Amino acid sequence: MSEHSQAEIVLGRLLPPPHGQHRPPRQQAQPEMGTGAAPRLSGGPARCSTGRTPTAPVDAPDLVAGLKQGGLQARVRAAVSVFAYGEPLPATRDLACRLGAPCEHVREALRAMESAGELALHGRVHRYRLRPGELHPKDVDFDRAVRKAIASRQYPPGTALPVGLLGRSHGVSPLLIARACRRLIADRLVAHRDGPAGPAYYVTPTTTAVADKHSAGTRHEL
Repeated sequence: MSEHSQAEIVLGRLLPPPHGQHRPPRQQAQPEMGTGAAPRLSGGPARCSTGRTPTAPVDAPDLVAGLKQGGLQARVRAAVSVFAYGEPLPATRDLACRLGAPCEHVREALRAMESAGELALHGRVHRYRLRPGELHPKDVDFDRAVRKAIASRQYPPGTALPVGLLGRSHGVSPLLIARACRRLIADRLVAHRDGPAGPAYYVTPTTTAVADKHSAGTRHEL
């Protein structure tokens, strides 16, 4: 090949095509399977096999905070409030269909209401609204034990209750101690305040007779 022909080839590669002519794009060879070469990535977000753009997982605390901010908590509470106290509640899936909300989000909202002492959820057996001041079924043993200890002067006035130990003994999670102590606080047997042991639940200066009366009332209700 002459030097003149080689120069034309080089110039043809460097210079743009004449006006009106279109140069086809260069085809890139795709790596064959099993060669170990990395696949070519295309632009845009990655998609899963179903064609949907994957989303990042949401942590449980962020999910609960989002429920409170987004108003789903209020919607679930309003939907549940139409049922009488003690009346069986519908299944979580049915409630989610009524609200048009994801089942998992409704389940988290119900759990938050249970933690606040508004509902009692025991799987599919016990699902009902609690009356104001009514003990959660899981807190009954804890409440009874504290009342009995106060009445017997095991915990005299001013004593900080060992709620962690009592909770472990009676099946109450540390996150649910406040719920378990609600009735005790309402009856003025216990108060949450700062004291010699720091912030804690302290036995109030209540006479043992009053403690005995409240304890008898609790046994009568149960």
